[in-house]
Amino acid sequence: MKPSMLQRTTTRSIFSVVCFVGICGTADGAEYGLGNYLLGLTIPMAGYTPPAGIYFQDSLYLYKGSASGTINFPFGNVVVAGLSEKFIINVATLSWFAPGSFLGGTFGVAATIPYGRVEVSADVAFTGPLGNNRQLSRFDSVTGIGDTAYSAILGWQNGNHHWNVTVTGFAPTGVYNPNRLANVGLNRPGVDVKGAYTWLDVKSGLEFSAALGMTFNLENTATNYSTGSELHLEAAINKTLANGFSFGVGGYWYQQITGDGGSGNRIGPFKGRVAAIGPMIGYTFKAGELPISLSAKWFHEFDTENRLRGDSVFATLSMPLFVYPPAPQTPKAGVVTK
Repeated sequence: MKPSMLQRTTTRSIFSVVCFVGICGTADGAEYGLGNYLLGLTIPMAGYTPPAGIYFQDSLYLYKGSASGTINFPFGNVVVAGLSEKFIINVATLSWFAPGSFLGGTFGVAATIPYGRVEVSADVAFTGPLGNNRQLSRFDSVTGIGDTAYSAILGWQNGNHHWNVTVTGFAPTGVYNPNRLANVGLNRPGVDVKGAYTWLDVKSGLEFSAALGMTFNLENTATNYSTGSELHLEAAINKTLANGFSFGVGGYWYQQITGDGGSGNRIGPFKGRVAAIGPMIGYTFKAGELPISLSAKWFHEFDTENRLRGDSVFATLSMPLFVYPPAPQTPKAGVVTK
């Protein structure tokens, strides 16, 4: 028996509402040229909140990018130029959505733990308090846990309209050393606030989503570097077919709106900007009675400033572990039930 259109859209949306990921993402100018918020993972179905239950999501994130040798990047206690980076990160998220209504909507929480490998190479690396120690063709790599993220979400629905608000905190729990080029964590506590909207027609399978958020960063106490606030916008159009396949296009835009600072900042404001667009595909099926969703996304970046330019690939599996039974309907006045 094939899963219904509603089951397919519900399963695909499990992670979309809680996918603020505390790893080295492709987000901004900032320290390390990276941000805690992982652009592109919240789409499609960004504004849709799944039914009450427990859900699991596992996503493999791959990124490869580079930057011109004319741009100096702050890498902890090191300043580098001619930068290239590769990420292979596995992101696991467990989420719970409560039964019943809270403020007229559905309330949920989620925890995200990333683990993976980061490789960094630089044509030139400057060290020392005045940057007077120069090293050529430096390479570094590391494997380990990244910074964890904890989210709270409140979502509503009215017909084809779905919207939610998510607040995510990033904890500096990842592998980190300010004297290394490669780190899985950023040692940068922060909070992200995001609002998202989805228009979904279950009958036709057509969906449009958009999400707008802001990341507020605290100082990296190991380097005394303060990354500015970051504005991010994501959007997607997606179509789900009756056979369980889906396809669409999505993208993101990012702009750092306040400059970097702190006593450890040797670069200046270093505001970043990036845009990206790319295709999305998915397939939802049933293993027994369990709906399982597989999806893949590729985003190509352009219009970059003070950051890497590259390509992101996401390969994702999501499924419900437990779904609460629907609440019994209260009979209307004057209606006799048998």
